[in-house]
Amino acid sequence: MPRSTRRLGSLPLLALSLALPLACADDVNGDDAEAGSEATDDEVGTEGTSESSETGSESESESETTETGTETETETETDTESETDTETGEEPSHFQVGVDIRNLDPTQAEQAGLFLGGYGAPFTRGVTTGVHDSIYARTMAVGLGDDGVILSVVDAVGMGNQWTREIRQQAAAATGLSEEQIIISTTHTHSGPDFQGLWGGVSSAYRDKVIDETVDSMASAWADRVDANLSAAAGTADNRNRRDWGFTDDELFVLEARSLADDALLGTLLSFAAHPVILPESNKELSRDYCGYVVDNLEADTGGPVLFFNGILGDVSPDVPDGMYADDFEEAAAYGELVATEAALALEGTEAVEPILVHDYAEWDLPVDNALFNLAALLGILQYDFDGGGGGNSVTTQTTYLRLGEQVQLIAFPGESLTRNGLPVKEAMTAPYRAVLGNSGDALGYFVPSDEWQTGLNDDYEESVSLGQSVGDTTQGIMVALIGLDTF
Repeated sequence: MPRSTRRLGSLPLLALSLALPLACADDVNGDDAEAGSEATDDEVGTEGTSESSETGSESESESETTETGTETETETETDTESETDTETGEEPSHFQVGVDIRNLDPTQAEQAGLFLGGYGAPFTRGVTTGVHDSIYARTMAVGLGDDGVILSVVDAVGMGNQWTREIRQQAAAATGLSEEQIIISTTHTHSGPDFQGLWGGVSSAYRDKVIDETVDSMASAWADRVDANLSAAAGTADNRNRRDWGFTDDELFVLEARSLADDALLGTLLSFAAHPVILPESNKELSRDYCGYVVDNLEADTGGPVLFFNGILGDVSPDVPDGMYADDFEEAAAYGELVATEAALALEGTEAVEPILVHDYAEWDLPVDNALFNLAALLGILQYDFDGGGGGNSVTTQTTYLRLGEQVQLIAFPGESLTRNGLPVKEAMTAPYRAVLGNSGDALGYFVPSDEWQTGLNDDYEESVSLGQSVGDTTQGIMVALIGLDTF
């Protein structure tokens, strides 16, 4: 099987820098305090790079790659790679998929130093009082021959780039894939552990445990792949815009994997945008918020494992059905059931995905313009690495783009994109089923369109925990350009 990888020179929009960290704040119960900060993981550079690989029964973009897999040159760099996937040289005729789930519940001893993330100033919320519902690392590995991508999501408000870099490095070593082929995301639950260092952090022992379990989940999912068929569908579910735009991305994306041998369900990947903030700041128990109820309900309905990824969530809140609820957990359960029901309805009409896999990658520098983030970094309380220079701190971030057949396009967004910033990224995709995976790769806070910056919407809360005014435009432009490289 010919495998081609193209390496592209710096994208025109990569010169704009923006910076770093964060989580987010939005509470349907009215407790809307949050601070945040985050950076990225890999190498630093003033140029962005993009890498793309396609495997399948068709050749890659005609303008980008030759039939033999020889890479074409774009702008200033080239890197030619060609290899065969099987001993016979035959092209693979189906996907291989593996799914793995790891429990990340802290022990009693680990709970003593575990702060919840998402609300208030550092340390003010206090340590967790226990586990209400278990938290997990959930992984789906999708391969085609020797090529593939691993997607893993952890129930936490976010991860600092010190965590995500280490996870990608270890997972790459364990699987033989490149770090660019590994996506690590968080659900953004505001009742999850603080893996960013913004609210008090966690113990080093628990940190090591989470990283080890997440890497093991990725390695196991990749090693346990079986021949599979993929199918995709979309639906909608209720959410609302907290900056009063009157619209959000309310689309719900589902990707289903079934064993080629017996049609047994291997797992379902779901993406939908809404902040997991139904549980308020007063809650001190670990919980997945409504995301956990989505997963639990859909798993009960389908009989297989489910991965929940958040979407274009920056200014999006849950829209909980009207009713009389005994407590916040019952409210979260009602919203989770609503989203799960819509996902189950979508799964009734899935479309088969042909066995073609394309992935691409870009990285770029973002300046850290937020004075609060720079101060927190100076004090050493963040789980982020910033790069200092004459013009101030900066951070390198990245994105991974994935296409499956001509039916599905996904892209990882390194933070919480506001609706008007993220929708143009999604609209740049042309496949019938598309998703922007929020808080994926990095968790760098809010990405606000420059024309929406400090216009008084939501009292400019998102701006106060954003890297800066240019970050939204810069990142949107880079992602749109990256998507545009894949013509099919």
